[in-house]
Parts: sequence; structure tokens; C-alpha cells
Amino acid sequence: MASIKEVAKLANTSITTVSRVINNTGYVKEETKERILDAIKELDYKPLERTDIRKETKAIGLIVPNIENPFFGKMARHISKVANSYNYNLLLFDLEGIENHKDDFLIDLIENRVDGIIYVSSQRSVEAMNAAKKRNIPFVILDREIQKEEVNTVIVNNNYGAFIAAEHLIKLGHRNIAFIGGAEDMEISTRRKEGYLEALAENGMAANKDYICYGNYKMQSGYDCMKKMYSKHKEITGVIAANDLMAIGALNYLIREGINVPKDVSIVGFDNIEISESITPSLTTIEYPMERISEIIIDLILRQIKDKDKNVEVISLYPKLIVRESCSLAIEK
Repeated sequence: MASIKEVAKLANTSITTVSRVINNTGYVKEETKERILDAIKELDYKPLERTDIRKETKAIGLIVPNIENPFFGKMARHISKVANSYNYNLLLFDLEGIENHKDDFLIDLIENRVDGIIYVSSQRSVEAMNAAKKRNIPFVILDREIQKEEVNTVIVNNNYGAFIAAEHLIKLGHRNIAFIGGAEDMEISTRRKEGYLEALAENGMAANKDYICYGNYKMQSGYDCMKKMYSKHKEITGVIAANDLMAIGALNYLIREGINVPKDVSIVGFDNIEISESITPSLTTIEYPMERISEIIIDLILRQIKDKDKNVEVISLYPKLIVRESCSLAIEK
């Protein structure tokens, strides 16, 4: 039986455009519409609605922004373990590298009939949710807040995580604390910066814009941010990074410059990826309750699949501080 991919290829257009014609949603040029209808007829393509599907595929799709980040690999392992315990397989999909084809990618995923989708990216999350709703496919957003939308969501209080990270450094006597965020417009990075700023304010400390730098969650950006800030502000004694990779990048810069961590500068990361425990010094970090997240998110998906549960829940969990070797009492400079 022909697939929507074959229709798009024959009509020389995208899967998204084919879907718009089939579902009568969105504008499509008349010429393109005719090509698509001709291709559908030629291939004898018969669109399948989710309601036509009687048999489960026993597959759940997990969509992440970048699988190269070890955090998402860790997440996938935990979620897969829980899914497997219910005899479901986890199909992992990486949005990195398909910037211009995200709509096609999602529709293709749905056409391949996974039983549910877990979406872990802020990129096009509303569009992804709407595409899933139209096809009546169970959908859960993980660690992203979608305002004014009814969708099952599991979030971790990132504001609180950064707050306790900053509070930990403040209790150790640090007063000049820098923050390395992810992209400035990304929700999670914003929440973590807010937590950092709230901790400073609650302890009577003024924020210094020169102590804030934005990276891209990759190690090199942590290195570059640390270099940019510390080369001009040697008074910095504490650093919070919005993920462990950037924290390790910052650590690498300081070590190369002969700066002792934690004696001269203390560092806190975020995510508790595996390498954070094995580097020297081992990294103090903020850890997600990954096992609990996995249990909840699979429960939400299965309730939609098996029980056709239409109730919408937003569940918030709290991270915890993991204390290791990269932090110590502040020494006045």
C-alpha cells in the first residue's frame, strides 16, 4: 500500500502539504493541490485515520532536540526501561539536523503509527501537539510549559534547581557568582537564570550583568563563556552552568589557565550526566528525578492509549542538589 511519503515524492512536494490537502487544513496552491490529488489517485493512496487503527504498534516515539547531549541519552534509557516493562518499545527521534523538515518528520512519524509521542523540545512544540491532536494520537510534553494549551505535561522546577545551586554557593561564602545559560530565548535556560537571580536577591546580593553569559548547551560554549567572563572579572569565585556540558567546558578553561577548582573557583552544573561524576574534580550538579519522571510519563501515555483517558494533567517535580568535589568555601581574592 502506498504511503504519504510516496505521494509527496510523486507530487514533488512535502509531506506537510500533502497532509494539508488530505485533511483540508491550511492553504495550498491550486496547482499543487491538483498534483497531489493526481498522485493520490495514481498510487491509490488511502489515508488512514487513527480511529481506523485497531491494533497497537507497541511503539512510543520520544522526540529530543539533540541526542549528542548525554542528558537526552540518559533520559531515553530511563523512559525505555519503564516502557519495556509494559511491553512497549521506545523509538528515539532526534530533531538536530532536520531544521527544514520538522513538519514532514512529525507527520511521517504519525503515519508510521506509533501509539504515542513524548516531546522533549521547545522547537515547534505547539505545532507538534496540534498535529498529534488532529490524528488523535496520545501526546505528552516533557519539561516544557505550553501556556493556554490543554496537553499532558511533566515539568521539573528548573527555577528551584538553579535557586538551590546558587544558594549552595552562597552558603559556602561566595558573593561573586557567574551564570552560564543556554540560548537566551530558551525557556529552560530562562527558568534557570531566574532561579539564580532570585537566590542572589533573597541574600541581598546585586546581580551583575557582566557575570551572565549565554552558550548553547555544548561544552565549547561553556569554555568560551568562562573565558569571556573570567578574563575580565578575576573576582568571580563561583559559577553556575545551565547544564553539565557547559560546566565542564568552564572547568576546562579554568584548569588550562592554572586556576584551581574548587579552591579558587567553585562550579555547579545541571543534569548529572554520567561524566560529571568521573571527571576531576567531580562535578557538583543538579539532578532531575529521572526514574520518577519516566514512571509518570509512561503512565500518562498508556492511560491515553489503553483507557482513552481525556483528562489533562500538568505534573511538576523538583530536582535535587548532588554535592561533589567542584565546590568549596570561598577564599577572598
